[in-house]
Amino acid sequence: MDNILKKVSAEQIRGFFLNLLFLFIPFSIAGDDFSIIGLYLVTIYLFVKKEEKWEKTHMIYGVGLMIFGAILSSVLSDKPWVSFSYFRNFWRFALPFFVFLALKKRDHFRYLRILLIISSIVGVYAIVQRYTGIDLFRSEALKAQLHKTWQGVWFSVGFFSHHLTYGGVTLILFSLFTPLVFDRLGSWKQRLFFAVGALCNFFGAVFSMGRSIWLGLGAAIGIIFLLHLNLKRFIIFAVAILVGAGSFVYLKKTSPTFLDKTAIGVRMKSISLADNKDRLMMWKAAWNMIKDHPVTGLGPYRSDKMQVYYTEIAKKEKQTFQHHSKVGVHNIYLQNWVDFGLIGIVGYLLWWAILMGSIFVTIKNGSSTTFGEDSLLIGLLAGFIGIMVAGFFENNFRDGEVQTAIFTTMGLALALVYKKRQSNREL
Repeated sequence: MDNILKKVSAEQIRGFFLNLLFLFIPFSIAGDDFSIIGLYLVTIYLFVKKEEKWEKTHMIYGVGLMIFGAILSSVLSDKPWVSFSYFRNFWRFALPFFVFLALKKRDHFRYLRILLIISSIVGVYAIVQRYTGIDLFRSEALKAQLHKTWQGVWFSVGFFSHHLTYGGVTLILFSLFTPLVFDRLGSWKQRLFFAVGALCNFFGAVFSMGRSIWLGLGAAIGIIFLLHLNLKRFIIFAVAILVGAGSFVYLKKTSPTFLDKTAIGVRMKSISLADNKDRLMMWKAAWNMIKDHPVTGLGPYRSDKMQVYYTEIAKKEKQTFQHHSKVGVHNIYLQNWVDFGLIGIVGYLLWWAILMGSIFVTIKNGSSTTFGEDSLLIGLLAGFIGIMVAGFFENNFRDGEVQTAIFTTMGLALALVYKKRQSNREL
């Protein structure tokens, strides 16, 4: 046994935890956390042994600024000991950089294949779940999400506990795999393989019944059409979307019952702002918080102080909130501003802008010569834009499972940008 352990290098152990991370992303937060801790420990060991070195990534400035904003907001909170307790949630924020370091010299397709196979299996399960209500772990909780007008159709949650959690993960994975289907540098077998994964995750995202997820899907598909296909096809896609949206609005006014025949139709009817009074009230309350505390915010974990604003809005609107302030304001941008202040929200936006800017510049600098070289970057950019669009209506970025998927794919993006730039220098 000792001889076997001596033959296993730290780098091989890091590869093992990286495999586990991509394996667990579609279905297990416990597995995610175990993999992340292992990846952290082995990478730190490699730094101590001077077998790993830090690679400069400008994205870290956005992350640092956001955390600085959170510190300042917590210090100035009227209950700093409560606000600082939130900082235990930041432990995953190093993940993009650790995944980048682990992937920069590895074959990323090995891990993508693992991710695709597992997410496809979960996707098939989610499709069955939609029509049967089967849930191996939370059957009663899932059945509680059955709407009486939907004739036996359930939300798909996969192996997670909430439909938006599953929808957020599948939105990212669908966006990641889809451009590879259209990459002509790949064989038909490669493209078919990724087509299966894209379809399974697409139906998983749609059947999650998350309206914000649907909007994110639309944004991601639009970016893929624009960057991976061509401007002409993107224009066709945009026109089709406009025609579809116009037809939807027209039919909703002239034949208001036509959507009641399907579960998706019932859900689509409630996309308008007029049908989301509760969310609008939360946004109004959040904006009042920001107006009163524009620079410092309220500080993290201040749902007690947020509730004061909720009560004020409820009295003004003469409505009762469906959600308590503890669940957040269902808008990640307003939520971050409320919790982390102006510096925090600027850091958050800078974080995303730097990452997506580097991806876009890398795509535009030179044509692809191997399968997946640019397609993966396009898929990542589309997925990040899609999740940011969804973020206007939810707090998915703070959901542990979705956060892990985002951070892991951020690390993949950093590794792909690094590899592409290294390749360009060698030419």
